[in-house]
Amino acid sequence: MEEKIVSLKQQGLTLKQIAEQLDMPIGKVQYAWRKWRSQHGEPAKPVAAAPKRKTEGKKAMSPKPKQVPASSGTQVASTLQHELPVQSPLLDKGPDGFWKLPDRYDQDLMHAVVQSPNAVYVFWEVSDSVKETLSMQFMRPWEDLPKAFRILDITLLDYASGHANRSYTFELPEMTNSWFVRPLDPNTTYVFEFGIRTMEGEFLPLLASSPIDTPRAEPAGHGRFAEPVRRWQYGEVESPELLDTLPKYSAYRFVR
Repeated sequence: MEEKIVSLKQQGLTLKQIAEQLDMPIGKVQYAWRKWRSQHGEPAKPVAAAPKRKTEGKKAMSPKPKQVPASSGTQVASTLQHELPVQSPLLDKGPDGFWKLPDRYDQDLMHAVVQSPNAVYVFWEVSDSVKETLSMQFMRPWEDLPKAFRILDITLLDYASGHANRSYTFELPEMTNSWFVRPLDPNTTYVFEFGIRTMEGEFLPLLASSPIDTPRAEPAGHGRFAEPVRRWQYGEVESPELLDTLPKYSAYRFVR
């Protein structure tokens, strides 16, 4: 069979045509052809096609398409199609041929995503180095340390200064790495912290999210300041009217 494949190849047929003529799989024909070339040490030279027959009359104006013999580039391309893809060492192969994402990245992170004016989704991760440090410091396994979550309202305040308008702390179940925080107030700036409880019952923050603003729950300008703003907007008064004396925080919730 190998001699027949070589004979047909030297006649100018491509590997695909040989496979169709001999009723064989294309991969088996390619293997036999590569094996014969490696044994005889012949380079991949294209075989000259048989000379065309001369045509007469009008047929000479529209010659048949020339049959191009298989070149070395075509042979290499067809060979690569049957090679197995190289798997990246950075990824693990999941079931059914799908790539799967890692369960964790061993980093210290905490992110908050707004879901509605009254709800925020928060997820976090604690690295193994931090867990080991806390286990050595408190002489208890990480799983035995009580986990806690704190909500800070820092509207009109700087979080780095350590001040907050109000805060609320609650315990978390073990192995928790995300939480839907609700109900929250709309048009408010929040920061969320994840930490542990010390033996004295104090909250020790480990991670903190970036400040995040919940959206309004009512149209802009709606409320007690809508009418003074409208009169100034339409030129009924030369300058904005003085509003009633209110705490900055209360006024901010309506005009921000």
